[in-house]
Amino acid sequence: MKVISLNGKWKCSPDLNDVGIQDKWYDLSKFNELQDLLEEIEIPSSFNLIQKYSLYEGIFWHFFEFKLSKDDLNERTNYRLNFKGCNYLTLVWINGIFLGYHEGGFTPFSFDIERKILKEKNFLVVRTDNTRRKGQIPDLAFDWFNWGGIYRDVELQLLNKNRVENIQIKTNLITSDEWKISISFTVKGHLSINWKILDGKSGNIIKEGVERNLEKKGHVSVTLKEPKTWSPEKPNLYYLKIASIEKDKENEVLFNQHFGIRQIEVVGNRILLNKKPITLKGVSLHEELIQYGRTIPTEKRERDLLDIKSLGFNTVRTAHYSHDESLLNLADKVGILILEEIPIWGKFDYKNPRTFILACKMIKEMIFRDFNHPSVIWWSVGNEIPIENPLVSRFIKNLMDWARKLDDTRIVTYVSYRIFSDICRRHADVATINFYFGWYFASVKQINLFLNIMRIPAYNKPWIFTEFGAGAKYGFHQKLKKFVKYSEERQLLTLEYSIRTFNALDHLSGWLIWNYRDFRSLSRQNKFQMGFNRKGIVSEKTFEKKLIYHRLPKIIEAKRKIMNTRFLGLLIWLILFPIVWILTLTIYAPLLNLFERNVIERGKLKEMKRLNLNQ
Repeated sequence: MKVISLNGKWKCSPDLNDVGIQDKWYDLSKFNELQDLLEEIEIPSSFNLIQKYSLYEGIFWHFFEFKLSKDDLNERTNYRLNFKGCNYLTLVWINGIFLGYHEGGFTPFSFDIERKILKEKNFLVVRTDNTRRKGQIPDLAFDWFNWGGIYRDVELQLLNKNRVENIQIKTNLITSDEWKISISFTVKGHLSINWKILDGKSGNIIKEGVERNLEKKGHVSVTLKEPKTWSPEKPNLYYLKIASIEKDKENEVLFNQHFGIRQIEVVGNRILLNKKPITLKGVSLHEELIQYGRTIPTEKRERDLLDIKSLGFNTVRTAHYSHDESLLNLADKVGILILEEIPIWGKFDYKNPRTFILACKMIKEMIFRDFNHPSVIWWSVGNEIPIENPLVSRFIKNLMDWARKLDDTRIVTYVSYRIFSDICRRHADVATINFYFGWYFASVKQINLFLNIMRIPAYNKPWIFTEFGAGAKYGFHQKLKKFVKYSEERQLLTLEYSIRTFNALDHLSGWLIWNYRDFRSLSRQNKFQMGFNRKGIVSEKTFEKKLIYHRLPKIIEAKRKIMNTRFLGLLIWLILFPIVWILTLTIYAPLLNLFERNVIERGKLKEMKRLNLNQ
């Protein structure tokens, strides 16, 4: 396969009145008319990085001309246009021919192109639209910035008509020292292959073989004795290389990718990695670096992961959507566990069958892209949703069943923020909770009691505290003995007490701080936040590290003495569950949904006024 990068300087224009399709902006003659009115943009990147479009949400057109050589244009080749990430609705034309559309902002998609469409000089047009709409995923309200445009790589793939695709590598421990590696793939055309498993460090061939006369599907099964397993402590990697063979000679390399030999599973109330209990200790991370938007350079992503690991963490939750695959490649090599999810967040249109189909498509795209990454250990199908509603609960259960059908080797769950009213945890592999003791609710001293209350309906499952934390503006310190909100001292106190409590609870299999880095959120408009969620342990500038950052290496394994509150927790749950469930379903959840939508719009208006004042 030959890959031609289509990254570079494109032309662009917003379409404020949605006239582009009607006026045929996808036609080369129209492009020539408009050219003097267009601006230049570096792709991949978000148009929100252009100052005057920094808060723009809507339709944005991108235009690019590229050439192909005569050797590239032949009847032996199949052509595929591949986008690794655009937000949110994307329509694509090439040489005036409509190729198709894609919905979703965080997973790759591609279009096959007929040979007769392509020329030596080609005109590619991409229309993106990041307008928030009911029925999309995420829906109208979400707590992160809505970066738009083509923000990941674009490439043209030149494919051999006879090839392998959709390679999935599974590794399973058979005995104490023996592992089974199962490799499955689909076959386009008719071919024979030579496959090799190589050591990731030395490059030595561990196993190899030949499969002849393959059609439609292929499968290889290998047993290895005492291989180097993958874990955060020892992220050992192997490579799978597949090449076509003709007349017993290796011809073209069809596939070459690293993988790890590891097994993740849930047994009782513990998570096991390679048959050994593991506790997840980590942070969540949004795909955002202010000067780059979501198009973060690989070296910056690597610096994030190395810093995170140096603090003692072993896990990153890529909230609340799939990040660029380069992050997963780095996590595989550095040794960081990754928790992935689709962007069902808060209120969504669960009554619409189309929403369920869209969510299933997003899960499939996420799993198919990331199946072979050993760092990825779970799939989450939603975050902070109104799970007390029986219809939502059924929706989420069906999504989890779909994820398990696509991948039976990983943990499948969703992330909840309901203490009493979650009626779906029994269907998840792992029970989760987002709750900000000592920040939004109650006191950090009540964590132990409330965890025992929540644990009642999902007693025999591992529990992960998926979000906790407190906001702090970098450089803001308390002047009095009182722990002031948004001071670095208040954040330090909240997180340290929480971590010491979590580490003392035997039934808790992990915790994740919200968040590694401050990130843009238009709904956050008080004087400390000014359009940012400030719960990061570093500021949006990354090099500005808050007090908790420096304290973490000393407390990440620390414990405190706790009281046994299991009986009290059971008693409280029996009394309060029916009351709280009814109140949440009828009053609290509807009011919260209304508030979230309105506050984002108000926040956007404030941000616009502030930008105008600065101009």
